[in-house]
Amino acid sequence: MRTSADTINTDNHSEVNEENFKLKPITPEGIFSFACHPGVSCFNKCCHEIDVILTPVDILKMKTALNIRSDEFLKKYTTLQTLKDTGIPLVKLLMRENSNGACIFLDGSKGCSIYQNRPQVCRSYPLGLGTLDPRHEKLQTEGQSPEARFMIQEDMCKGHLEPKTWTLKKWMEDQGTVAMEEGNKPWMEIVAKLKAMKINDKQNHEISLFIMASYDLDTFRQFVFESSFLERFEVDINTVKSIRSEQESLLKFGMEWLLFALFNEGTIRPKVNK
Repeated sequence: MRTSADTINTDNHSEVNEENFKLKPITPEGIFSFACHPGVSCFNKCCHEIDVILTPVDILKMKTALNIRSDEFLKKYTTLQTLKDTGIPLVKLLMRENSNGACIFLDGSKGCSIYQNRPQVCRSYPLGLGTLDPRHEKLQTEGQSPEARFMIQEDMCKGHLEPKTWTLKKWMEDQGTVAMEEGNKPWMEIVAKLKAMKINDKQNHEISLFIMASYDLDTFRQFVFESSFLERFEVDINTVKSIRSEQESLLKFGMEWLLFALFNEGTIRPKVNK
């Protein structure tokens, strides 16, 4: 049930119970017990038959660690699907068909083969992040946060029985999710804006731009530097140098480009002919 682009209704800040799991709200000051290691009886079970939705930062880290282009990574390790009820294209990590639905990066009893560069949602587990569906924004009560953290308690997971205790902040710091969430914020804001409108009203070309700038960074780099892009848009020389040499800067620039391309917003503007 792991995804990184889930939405919640305005009344979902209370505990949710399903047949095989519970979602329990957790505050920044909340304390919980959890540990995951080979000594836990359920080790690696959570890496089977799951939906892992990848963020732009996830893809950047993973394809860099594998030393391959983003388009090759997408073709080899992922599948494209659309977010229910919105049509927003999302990238889902492949599961093996002949291995009980194991994650494609699960290396038997050794665990995750890309552990140091694993996706944000895997790092965060057993914590989940829900965001308010912008279509329900008018129902939001005054002072209510648009985000909610949840503790995911699944029947199969025995990590909750371990004695190690954490606060929300300490867990996020330990798992390295703070910087990843910050890096994904511009993208999450764009996704929220797309949810608030009818994405079907967008032309196929615009959706292709969203996919390219969000997930296929190497192709986006070619789009910027091997086309007339820099002749048509105002981009200062320092930004050009930065996005040419730094992938993180290029990704951030891509989100600014999407604000213009999809919503005519942001800082990027066409050059004015004099």
